[in-house]
Amino acid sequence: MKPIKDSTTFNCHTHTFTIDHVPNLFGKKLVPVLYQLITMKVVKWYYLHLTSRNKTFRKFVHRRDKIKYGFLSILKFTIIGYWVYTLLLLFFKWLFKILANLLAISNLFSEQSKAAYERFTTLGRYATYSKQGQRKVFDLLAKTYDQNTKFVVLPMDMKYMEAGKPIADYKQQLTELLKVTKNNKDNLLPFVFADPRRIVETVGLKGSANYENYLKSKLSKKQFHGIKLYPALGYFPFDKSLIETYKFAQEHQIPIITHCIEGTVFYRGKKKKEWNTHPILKYRKHKDKDPVPIPLPQKKNYDFTTNFSNPLNYHCLLNKDLLSSYLGEEVDLSNLKICLAHFGGSKEWNKYKADNWNNYNNNISHVSKNEYLNRTIKNTLNHGSTRTIWWNASWLSVIYDLMVQYEGVYTDISFILFNEELFPLLKFILEDEKVKHKVLFGTDYYVVAQKNNEKALFQNLRSYIGEELFYLIANENPKQFLSTSFTKY
Repeated sequence: MKPIKDSTTFNCHTHTFTIDHVPNLFGKKLVPVLYQLITMKVVKWYYLHLTSRNKTFRKFVHRRDKIKYGFLSILKFTIIGYWVYTLLLLFFKWLFKILANLLAISNLFSEQSKAAYERFTTLGRYATYSKQGQRKVFDLLAKTYDQNTKFVVLPMDMKYMEAGKPIADYKQQLTELLKVTKNNKDNLLPFVFADPRRIVETVGLKGSANYENYLKSKLSKKQFHGIKLYPALGYFPFDKSLIETYKFAQEHQIPIITHCIEGTVFYRGKKKKEWNTHPILKYRKHKDKDPVPIPLPQKKNYDFTTNFSNPLNYHCLLNKDLLSSYLGEEVDLSNLKICLAHFGGSKEWNKYKADNWNNYNNNISHVSKNEYLNRTIKNTLNHGSTRTIWWNASWLSVIYDLMVQYEGVYTDISFILFNEELFPLLKFILEDEKVKHKVLFGTDYYVVAQKNNEKALFQNLRSYIGEELFYLIANENPKQFLSTSFTKY
């Protein structure tokens, strides 16, 4: 094991936004009809008033229990009454389990609805800290780690996802985050969110009211340390309104972290006509005819918004020829520094492991980069049928190939690290010389709390991969990724 000179740990993917920053109708498209009733305001009220964090509710529970146990103590004087009560209680518990299994109640709800419930409960648990806001959320995170830990904090701009308004808007979220940063200068590295619709909305304004100017100014002054993208909210990552921001980021080596996994945070509005085909990628439907755009026929929001998150979109962004053809002018963003967060997600990892027949889902290997790029075996970026890759290739495979192909492409293991069944494959990837320096440690705090607590996630991973590999993804790689022309780590 190599001697460790710098013991600083970087968690490159965390959140401190609260339930106040989530649109009120977040449940839209996830819990039909009920989303009008189970709003973020209702969820917040419930956790503030009807859980153990509320003093009045705690007193009520205490009195209820006092009455219950007082009643039981009286029953003990009449042995028959006590045993009748106990047996009836056991019977009804048994009957409830039988009925639940027979009716398969859990099967009445979709996987998306179950995921939404988990997200609601996670947001709700942190709703009880609403008065202290992001400061309290960050304090809880920081206490989980050693003092020499730095955290990349990613805000969320959900204004344009068409799910109503949050209690506090995005600008308030940023102002609060910067205040928290002032009191945690040594270990909080805030990013700033970039949504092309906010850029378009403010394009004619002057000064910091112009959001693109605001981004560039704050990044230049090192008040923000990078850019956050979330295409599933309703746009492709190569959106024309983002190009100038990308040019600035590439010029100054500013890191970008983008969402690259299926999830419950996605665009809630109606599907637009132009989203029925891919704007850039084409395939040859007939051998003797010109290529046509890949069809994107999905109708449900959860399904069609995955088209925005698909990692092949970043090949469109980073490939000079594809991007220039789309923009109608020559633009080269191939050196953009961008992290495809979540490494595609555990679902896509399992898809990779299950496919033993296709070369594009058997591409991860320890061969040299030169041999990998020049061999005749087809991978996800050189395969003849783009449509086949779009629909069938595991996102893990695509991200892996993007990391090999483009120097500035990284990934992080946030959220997926809860699934310890993936650890063996992760360790194999971390021992691959082609990409080992492109993987970052991140947890997706506090969102991942629905799967496991932060301390367990951090310790279980570190124990499995060992100190040397953990140091690589939590120190060496993050310093390389986070360094800009303004700041070096």
